Amino acid sequence: MGGDQHDRGSKPDGGIKLSSGPIPAELVRFIQEHVSSLEQLEVICLLRNTAPREWRADEVSRELGSSLMSIDRRLDHLATQRFIQVRPTERGPVYQHGPESEEIAALIDAAARLYKERRLAVIDLVYGRPESDLRAFSDAFMLKKK
Repeated sequence: MGGDQHDRGSKPDGGIKLSSGPIPAELVRFIQEHVSSLEQLEVICLLRNTAPREWRADEVSRELGSSLMSIDRRLDHLATQRFIQVRPTERGPVYQHGPESEEIAALIDAAARLYKERRLAVIDLVYGRPESDLRAFSDAFMLKKK
């Protein structure tokens, strides 16, 4: 029975196991390098979960309850990274899930599952920057004591 559990779900996610234990290094790297905010991850997940539906930016904005300007930036960035597809229309561009490679698709699937199963771990990966980066940022705002 243990073998069945080990093999379950290995094809859709490229073999990345998530339910418990450490997060695979390739998934950690993907999230840290390519996901700059939870809003961006929410956009990726929305398009992934509703594929093959096409979305306009204003529809994504309404669905997620985010500002249109912010969603426009997220969609443009994701399209530039080739994580989603964009198609021009008379009413403006439409976006849909469609990563440029199977490897990226598997990482997006794994990130979406991880976000659903272990939300706090994803928040730590997205916002938990190395201490030296945080220290440098906070030092920029420190007032010198006299």
